[in-house]
Amino acid sequence: MEISASSNSKIILIGEHSVVYGQPAIALPLKNIQTKVHIKSSQESGILFRSRYYTGNVDQMTANLLGIKTLILKTIDELNGNPSNLTITVDSNIPAERGMGSSASTAVALVRGIFSFYQKPLSHTKLLKQVAISEKIIHGSPSGLDSATASSSLPILFKKGTTLETIEMNLDAYLVIADTGIKGKTGTAVQLVHDKVISDAHNEKLIEDLGDLAQQAIKNLSLNRVVELGQIMDQAHAILKELGVSHPTVEHLIETAQQNNALGAKLTGGGLGGCVIVLVKDHQTAESMSNTLTDAGATSTWIEKL
Repeated sequence: MEISASSNSKIILIGEHSVVYGQPAIALPLKNIQTKVHIKSSQESGILFRSRYYTGNVDQMTANLLGIKTLILKTIDELNGNPSNLTITVDSNIPAERGMGSSASTAVALVRGIFSFYQKPLSHTKLLKQVAISEKIIHGSPSGLDSATASSSLPILFKKGTTLETIEMNLDAYLVIADTGIKGKTGTAVQLVHDKVISDAHNEKLIEDLGDLAQQAIKNLSLNRVVELGQIMDQAHAILKELGVSHPTVEHLIETAQQNNALGAKLTGGGLGGCVIVLVKDHQTAESMSNTLTDAGATSTWIEKL
């Protein structure tokens, strides 16, 4: 027997850092950047796990993969499945530590795959509950945003202390995602912003401004206001840059995009590295932008139709 399952990656469209202070954030599922899981019966004893980070028996996984190991064993046990003679292969092109939800995407695909392999029904609520097993081990106290977005076909609206909501999107545009090749430093960036906010009322106002931009973005997503959305992205990046969470390579890619028909461009995620997102009007421009950003130093680029 053999089955396959998949999940999305994600990016934050708008709301980085301000979400920590109770402002809304919008996350987009990226359907062209996925994790795929293949599970099949095997002649080998135990559970053989194959991925870009580790190949070997699940029981012998190292400490850095404890979240995934625990998720696999607990999910199989809960389904009363036979945890022997299985091969699980994880194929992902999502870069780690770039704010694209790599661990959550892997967990979503694994849970979907295991439930499918053992022919058990899986509700969305149950999916998120299982995924939380590994996310809590990996991240401590995850918001659930990555898991919700990795398993969604619609944008997710997140606000601290409230229930995650999906947002209708009616947008005729493309997004180019460019990897700087530099791991983001979310923890450092969050602390940096915190220190600035508590020391200066102006920075507190910047956080509120980011929240206002997120609210405007929600309307533009549903009303196909592409130009306005691009302007909001530019304004959001200017604020994030003022808060000190940009990076010279990020700035170089954004300047390059702005000089080559970008409707809007900004960093995405915690910052101090990571990825840049660029809004463009059509696929031809997206292809050209992808090539231009690669020439400018991006280590990888992806195109997502919105």
